Amino acid sequence: MFRHKLTAQVHDTDAAGVIYFANFYRMAHTAYEAFMESIGFSIRYFLDDAPCLPLIVHSQADYKKPIHTGDKLKIELVVEKVGQSSYGLAYRIRDHKDELVADLKTVHVTVSKKTRSKMPLPADFKKKLLEFAGNI
Repeated sequence: MFRHKLTAQVHDTDAAGVIYFANFYRMAHTAYEAFMESIGFSIRYFLDDAPCLPLIVHSQADYKKPIHTGDKLKIELVVEKVGQSSYGLAYRIRDHKDELVADLKTVHVTVSKKTRSKMPLPADFKKKLLEFAGNI
């Protein structure tokens, strides 16, 4: 499991003073980018050097509890599934009391930069993903 900490910011909130639902995805993606960097496959690597791109083809979210500006959050990321050309990630966002505030999931498919068709995960990337596979 990969853990990432952040603080809810003013720009994350809506008119009701709570986190705007779409910003949970921004927070999860921030954790995703930190995770990718930590395993040696930064987003920049995929943009500049890799023959493929990991595109999100599915996402879902369940919101359990409102959070507000200044709340300290912890995002737990786990790799739920690794296939031939795809992988699924789960994110649990918890507050400073360790209470669950949101569950999110994303499914990513690797596609060729040249043809935009599905292609296998790079072997070294797949190996790193499998190291983080498990229950959240």
